Amino acid sequence: MSKPVAEMNRSTVHALSPSQSCRDRGRQSFIFHAKRQLGQFARSTLQDEFERSRVRVGADVEGSETSLRLDRHPAFAVWSALNIGSQQQMWRALSDMVTRQTGQLNAAAEAFWGGAAKGSLQLAPDLEMPDYFIETAYHGQPGGYCLDRGDGDWHAGALQEAGGTLYSRGAGTGKKDSKGQAVVRFISNTFPGLMPERVIDLGCGYGGQTGNYAVAFPEAEIHGIDLGAGLLRYAHPRAEALGLPIHFRQACASATGFPDASFDLVVSNILLHEIPRHMLEGVMRESFRLLKPGGLVVHQDVPTQRADTPPFQQWLSSWQVAHNDEPFWQTFAETSVAEALVLAGFPEEAVFEAYQPQVDGPLVWYMVGARKP
Repeated sequence: MSKPVAEMNRSTVHALSPSQSCRDRGRQSFIFHAKRQLGQFARSTLQDEFERSRVRVGADVEGSETSLRLDRHPAFAVWSALNIGSQQQMWRALSDMVTRQTGQLNAAAEAFWGGAAKGSLQLAPDLEMPDYFIETAYHGQPGGYCLDRGDGDWHAGALQEAGGTLYSRGAGTGKKDSKGQAVVRFISNTFPGLMPERVIDLGCGYGGQTGNYAVAFPEAEIHGIDLGAGLLRYAHPRAEALGLPIHFRQACASATGFPDASFDLVVSNILLHEIPRHMLEGVMRESFRLLKPGGLVVHQDVPTQRADTPPFQQWLSSWQVAHNDEPFWQTFAETSVAEALVLAGFPEEAVFEAYQPQVDGPLVWYMVGARKP
């Protein structure tokens, strides 16, 4: 039986972590440094050109004209092509690494199934997948999060974990960072003494962030919900390998199937910018329905909601929509999650918005939520 880990972060290793050959390390190192250099180029050359364009057209002119001028700049064309290419190379390298070790990883996963399991996995083969989920290959991940090749396939989950780790490090996030850790620290600082008995993570993916809540609240019953069967087939043995009792269920975050007032704490981690607005509103309604009186909901996401977001950062967000399989990024930036929470039933005075620094990185995370009366 695996001993529970004392801390979860981006460098956490477990029995399902694929090993890296010399070739794997070389390919991933190249991608990591390419992404770092491209990020620095964007923050220097492209940002300077963007500001010069704003001066030429007038800072008060709609940003679309400035963006149009920058889109035609040769430096942008090179940066954009290399960014897209590095992302494609990242997925090829990681997919090769995972596929080569499928046999060994299957054997490792088998050891964590059966009667000795601390948690559980409940799949729903007849669950209807939303069109947006089927049609979006988030961040260019091959097959998207809905990839499910049957026969116990967990490839999507292994790729999501490996891709998130390498992509984030290339973007400047440190090895010790964890989105779930940031939420736990936010709760500890803002709602001291909160000790939930039941926690649910909506859109949990491969379970990497869900584990943070199991570590932070060891006496609580922890649940993770996601649409992707391939993600959850990986999440369950991964949690077992880490000694974490988590119950995973395949369901939609806006219709989990749990009874009313089932949870003391409802959370999500970077889910909201990956779903259309009507689904976001549905998640807020489900958050209200699931919470017990006095319960807390905290949704964590990218900080596009900040009123002081610089115009250049807003432009980079539009690039994500056009070139990095993030079709709802801009919609999320233009949506008031606080208003959606009020419409879902939370009193306006109970709703909060805040920004929490990364554990080990240069950015801040957007926190939005409410406490149910």
